[in-house]
Amino acid sequence: MSDLFDADRVYAARTPSELAAEYDRVAESYDEVLVGSHDWRMPEIVAGLVAWLLPRDALILDAACGTGLIGEHLARYGFTHVEGLDLSSGMLEVARRKKVYGPLMCAALGEPLPYADERFDAVTVAGAFTPGHAPASSLDELARILRPGGYAIFSLRADVEQPDFHAALGQLVAEGRWSLVHVGAPFQSLPRAEPHVKNRLYVYIKF
Repeated sequence: MSDLFDADRVYAARTPSELAAEYDRVAESYDEVLVGSHDWRMPEIVAGLVAWLLPRDALILDAACGTGLIGEHLARYGFTHVEGLDLSSGMLEVARRKKVYGPLMCAALGEPLPYADERFDAVTVAGAFTPGHAPASSLDELARILRPGGYAIFSLRADVEQPDFHAALGQLVAEGRWSLVHVGAPFQSLPRAEPHVKNRLYVYIKF
């Protein structure tokens, strides 16, 4: 099938518009391939962290929400105030049909986000902070839209170097904007398709 997810095509995208077009292409088959065939574990693990940290009436932004896999898990935990953002309108349309989100926005991480300062109790980013996707500059906007005491919960690759992200995180800590709460052990996020790919989950709390 021509609309199946292909990691090589995704990582070959050179611009946000090319990346959005690739995700639009695979939106309808994304869940079947990533979850059904590749055993993508990230959404369930991230949602579990949210459930551990936050009350069920928290306002959460699922950034780079894709087809809404995190939203589905959050709904099972009882969260009812979840908003989503993604650069692919096709992925957002699939997420919309699941009816587990409030407002959904089409926008790219790395650009100014269409939200007020200190709006959210938590922001999640699962899998988008990886080479060729959202840049490290995204972190500054995440810190801006989190309320004091709110959590940023996101993944970084553990099998490749990401010095730009670690530098940006260090800068935000040095500025007193947030503090590290938790770093998880490396795990295989796509064990059937890419067993060499490992991620860590990070949790920061906003001051």
